[in-house]
Amino acid sequence: MTTATDSRPAPPGTRPRGSLLALRICALLTAIIVFAQPVLAGSYLTGEVGALGIHEANAHAVTALAFVQFAAAVVYAWRGRGRWWPATLTAALLVAAETQTVLGYAQNLLVHVPLGVGLVLTQILFTCWLLGPRARRARVRRENRR
Repeated sequence: MTTATDSRPAPPGTRPRGSLLALRICALLTAIIVFAQPVLAGSYLTGEVGALGIHEANAHAVTALAFVQFAAAVVYAWRGRGRWWPATLTAALLVAAETQTVLGYAQNLLVHVPLGVGLVLTQILFTCWLLGPRARRARVRRENRR
């Protein structure tokens, strides 16, 4: 049994619309607060001691918004007929954000800093993709042919 990709465009009513807008909003908000994390850490390192408490609270906000982003990505894929890889990527970002928080509390900066760089980069690139035209395309249907 082989599978072939059906290159026909999806009917107009099956493209992700509302679910894509919700995912874009979640991703933009998550990108903003993820981008704030290194700024807050840098403020702490330059002597502003209060920035560490804000960095900690923002870490919890990152995890919470990553969870909301994951839910929006699942709705985008399932109900909006969008691609599934954004949900998988967002699940990985959620796990990485929680791991980042644990590493921060453990003061394991050897892993905390590079993981933070990866989180910021991945979230920003993901958000850029979501704002582009390819995110609007519906998932391609696959049909089994015998």
